[in-house]
Amino acid sequence: MSDPIVGNPALNLSQNAQNNEWTCVSWFKKISDAVASKTSLFFGRVVAALVTVVTFIPSLGVDLVYAAKSLYDRKITKLQAPAPNLPVIPGAKVQWRRYIHDDDVKATMERYDRFLAENLTHHPNEIPKAAEQQLDKAAKGNIPIELITEDGVKTVKLHKGLGGGGSKTFYDIGDGQALAMIKTSYQFYDELMMLRYLEKLGIPTNEIKPAVIRWEFESTKYTKATYIAPSFSEYPKQNAFVVDHKDCDKLAGQLNGRKVLPAGQDAFKLENWDEVLNPLVNDIRTLIDNGISTLGDACNAILVGKGNKFHSGGQADFEARAFPFDFSSKAEQYDQLPVIKRLKAKEEQRTLKAYIEQVVFVQYDAKACFLPEKWKELAKDLTKRYLRRRNFL
Repeated sequence: MSDPIVGNPALNLSQNAQNNEWTCVSWFKKISDAVASKTSLFFGRVVAALVTVVTFIPSLGVDLVYAAKSLYDRKITKLQAPAPNLPVIPGAKVQWRRYIHDDDVKATMERYDRFLAENLTHHPNEIPKAAEQQLDKAAKGNIPIELITEDGVKTVKLHKGLGGGGSKTFYDIGDGQALAMIKTSYQFYDELMMLRYLEKLGIPTNEIKPAVIRWEFESTKYTKATYIAPSFSEYPKQNAFVVDHKDCDKLAGQLNGRKVLPAGQDAFKLENWDEVLNPLVNDIRTLIDNGISTLGDACNAILVGKGNKFHSGGQADFEARAFPFDFSSKAEQYDQLPVIKRLKAKEEQRTLKAYIEQVVFVQYDAKACFLPEKWKELAKDLTKRYLRRRNFL
């Protein structure tokens, strides 16, 4: 006999042979022979059959229950997030613990972390409620605040609100810039992280930068982290239009009658959309293949005209591109980037349809609240046209 593999015990062949004797068939035969020796062969087989039904088959049922439970447990088990790989900064009021797999994005976030560590003097939990209320007054334009960025410090007043949602509001601070006032402290960081990742992937997005606001209350200066961004009203100056149906009247005013397709082209001839939509389709495939879901608030498109840096240089006067933003959530924060390695084919179909509908809206009527059934069918047909003809995980 050959030597056993190192680390594993040698087989006990005699014990194994004894175990092999106790198969289902041999067990049935032993019971049958034992009963037959006292009665008859026929009666022995009847008794063996009854014992098998009563004991063996129910045990199989129990095994199936435990097997199903094991499979269910494996199905709902979530992958454990990797350990954070952003360095801890000694003395920083807030440590932004994330795992970022991309070296370029990680390097940018490390730079942001150093900027924040140098300028944040309070943890969010250390700011008194009364001081927060003082900041609310500044949001009405009554009180000047200091704005600290990587470029320096300046005093600003918050002018009119530019819109937002339940967890953040943007304010005009002049020079074509908007300042985000955010309710949950980590949201600004998640947004910075996600949008930097999109830039790395070549996806157009709002070019936000980290900022710290500083204000005074009862002789103490408090600080809070946020970000600044170009105001959407600046994009038309660069021949680009953010498709924002939350403010369709403003979008229609900016477009001033412009359509996606050239005048005279039949919108219901699918091939007429190829030059316009191919850049958008490529963006969506990149997002899906890199595990980035943009369904929901983050699903936003932008129309870019010739001369704009996001235009491919193709024949179309206007091209549609993905323009995702507003990833952060007040309910939960990210622990890694990307959150998922790759999204499923069904998500690609839903994402493609959501973006294409936004572009079709502009071609139909930028001010419309609903698409007529004929235009909805057009969006469905275009989705089928550009959907990848393969299944992938």
